[in-house]
Amino acid sequence: MPMKYSQGQLTTIKDLASQLMRPDHIALLIDVDPEEFKRKIKNKSSEVYKAYETGKAETILELRKQEIKLSKLGSPAAVEMVRYFAIDQEQNE
Repeated sequence: MPMKYSQGQLTTIKDLASQLMRPDHIALLIDVDPEEFKRKIKNKSSEVYKAYETGKAETILELRKQEIKLSKLGSPAAVEMVRYFAIDQEQNE
């Protein structure tokens, strides 16, 4: 029988994913089976997937904002990263 995650667990999953924690570590911290957790984060219709991916996406957004600021200030490494972000976005459209 599939496990039902509580709202508290979903919030914790989102928070830990936003800290870019590995799925097996998140599973350990919320006391669930790591393999079952990994199956859930791959299932795009699950609440666990949404919590996990939202947490990751929020951090990625903040990192990208910072890289864009740095690229506007002339950082060559940041300019290259922003170029990568644009390519990544186009490939995902």
